Amino acid sequence: MPEAREKRSVLICCLLTDALILWAAFSAASLTRIHTLTYLDSLWLLYRDQAVCIVLLLAAILTASGYNPVRLTDRFDSVYFACLGIGVMAGLIFGASRLMPEGILAISGRELILGPCLAVLAFTLWRYYLGTLSSRFSSLHRFFYVLGPEPQARRVAEEISARPDVRADARYSSLEDLKRLVETAGNTALLNRGAIIVSSAGRSENAPQLLEFCEYHCGRTFLYPTLSDLLFFRQSRLLAIAGVPLIEVANRQVFSSYVYLKRGVDFACATAGLLLACPIMLATAMAIKVTSPGPLFYTQERMGQHGRRFRLYKFRSMIVNAEAQTGPVWAASNDARITPVGRFIRKHRIDEIPQLLNVLKGDMSLIGPRPERPHFHEEFCQKWPLFERRLAVRPGVTSLSHVLGSYDSEPEDRLRYDLMYISSLSLVTDIKILVATVRVVLGAKGAQ
Repeated sequence: MPEAREKRSVLICCLLTDALILWAAFSAASLTRIHTLTYLDSLWLLYRDQAVCIVLLLAAILTASGYNPVRLTDRFDSVYFACLGIGVMAGLIFGASRLMPEGILAISGRELILGPCLAVLAFTLWRYYLGTLSSRFSSLHRFFYVLGPEPQARRVAEEISARPDVRADARYSSLEDLKRLVETAGNTALLNRGAIIVSSAGRSENAPQLLEFCEYHCGRTFLYPTLSDLLFFRQSRLLAIAGVPLIEVANRQVFSSYVYLKRGVDFACATAGLLLACPIMLATAMAIKVTSPGPLFYTQERMGQHGRRFRLYKFRSMIVNAEAQTGPVWAASNDARITPVGRFIRKHRIDEIPQLLNVLKGDMSLIGPRPERPHFHEEFCQKWPLFERRLAVRPGVTSLSHVLGSYDSEPEDRLRYDLMYISSLSLVTDIKILVATVRVVLGAKGAQ
């Protein structure tokens, strides 16, 4: 069985088993009030409440990294993170149930306490055994290619491989070997593999090429730092594998559990945003029509997630056919093509409001890298190969470069912002950017 298929099968089996345990726990908790169940209008209401609780608890285990293969293969971690997710979510569910009007829920407070408690006891036994069982599947083990000066890189690889308890394997490899592997097996050949770059005091000339290759092709990239490197990575994510200290410098696995909720949040917020912005959109439309001949909206082809192209909507802020003579060019500060009204709506980001329609259609997200035009995308990919990675997520109406940069920020600086955002994608990051966007829009900061 291929490794990816085996890994997926194990995780699905684990998820279904956890759901079964939670169902059994809530069913057992319901037996404590069996004499009152006959008074329920319909048992399906109780089953509904139990199903909602089970889904929320499974989501909590997922959020707590309870389904991370590294956690599953460690008996203690498998128990700890699963029970942590259950405990926190159970407390939130019980607290929310106390705020609901009487008669809304068919499940009782006693069941909301007893059910998770029984589940924790069952999970302690099941997950402890699961840690032993899952460690037999090689697909759940971590594998690293170690690159850099050969003597030091081989030593790091041997230290990791010599510890069977960490369930990780490492192998020394040169950049040329990995490039040949990619050429024969495709660009995704290393996606499920990690890379460790051994830093050297002399700073070898191919260090940037090593990092660029690993960032693009490998799932996660770590740096084995020199002592002087630690001065530059004080706030970075430090971890240890088999006692070897490493700093994570890149991560292509951007699909955290939050990503699965992000689309729903985008749809709800875009709908509310369009309704609230109706007066502003109406006033903007009138101002554009009165002061400048031409269409109200400006549409343009942009690059979306995974390279899918779409039409982006904006309020027109430039004269008609602004690029008829020049072709595709970047807008600059004090650009003569921008109309007086256009300058105002660009300064306050009002021209971006119609992009909420793109969010509803699924072309964009509220927050993500700004979508680029195909012409510039190809040009920048040739100049900076990492530019292609921006397509890993949906482009956004606002972005980190929007709140920290400006319309005329250098493309290379925008790429830096985008890579920072993708590597730290989370609900907290999006909330921070959203709050900062409000400040930028109201204060007209950053945009000129």
